[in-house]
Amino acid sequence: MRFRLAWTGCWLAAACAPASDATHPAHTSSVPADTVLSALTFRCDRVALGAPVAVCLDFGGTVIVADASPPRLVAYDAGALTCTEFQSPAARPAFQPSDASVRGFFVYAVDETNRMLLRWDSSGAYRDVLLSFEELAQRRRVSPCGLDVDASGRLAVTDVENHQIIVLDSYLDVDVAFGNYGSFPGQLDTPQGVSFTPRGELLVADTGNARLQVFSDAGQPRRVIPASGSPNPLRRPRRAVAGEDGRVYVADPLARRVFEFGADGAFVRALVPEGAEPFEPTDVALGRDGTLYVTDTARKVVHALKVM
Repeated sequence: MRFRLAWTGCWLAAACAPASDATHPAHTSSVPADTVLSALTFRCDRVALGAPVAVCLDFGGTVIVADASPPRLVAYDAGALTCTEFQSPAARPAFQPSDASVRGFFVYAVDETNRMLLRWDSSGAYRDVLLSFEELAQRRRVSPCGLDVDASGRLAVTDVENHQIIVLDSYLDVDVAFGNYGSFPGQLDTPQGVSFTPRGELLVADTGNARLQVFSDAGQPRRVIPASGSPNPLRRPRRAVAGEDGRVYVADPLARRVFEFGADGAFVRALVPEGAEPFEPTDVALGRDGTLYVTDTARKVVHALKVM
């Protein structure tokens, strides 16, 4: 189903001002003030998002949103000024998307309620259940939440119940599974998000430990973000993405901010879309043109911020 797309806002690449938010922790002198950016806000005249929880981009720049209420996928094409609601998996009335990813001509979504991986084609037509996580050769029940797929077809999924990351090869066999509960480097606490970095590493939102961790593609711990000695504004990070230059952007709904970290892991700034209070970011996706797309469950929209 295609509908006309409308938006509000405009670009203002260098607009900066302090934000006022009583729910946000007070800044110290060592922490930069919030950066308020004007945002392009995606709205669709006849598709009102209820709880946008995840966002991803295809190679053409189409924005695909996982909406938890009602459960569905929605695609926004700013160039054609249209939005498309994906075909519903009719046999899955309890379908509950928690994350989505695009590779090639397919769109993938994690169904956290039924613990399945579903697939659509790029036009929005539902294809199949690609994988049931009940079928994985794991000793414990897998509770999938976050998802990403790399260019080779490897698929990474967060398992929040077992505090681990599972990486599947292109044949959907387990390539590597790593992580266990704890707070030491390499250990995880309720990881909600995972993404492949441009260098092929795995960037994990270690939610319960209020940090990010970077692992090799084989699951070896590389580094922790924020870096040692840098302020840590994170409270409960949900999803993160890394740019080609190494900068990292994190959606933290409890802190009500998107946080930027430098390539060295040091905290840079907190980002807030102008006029978006209350703001509850749940996911981030970075376009090739330096546009950061952010799902906001408080305002039930997707913001687009020019960050590069």
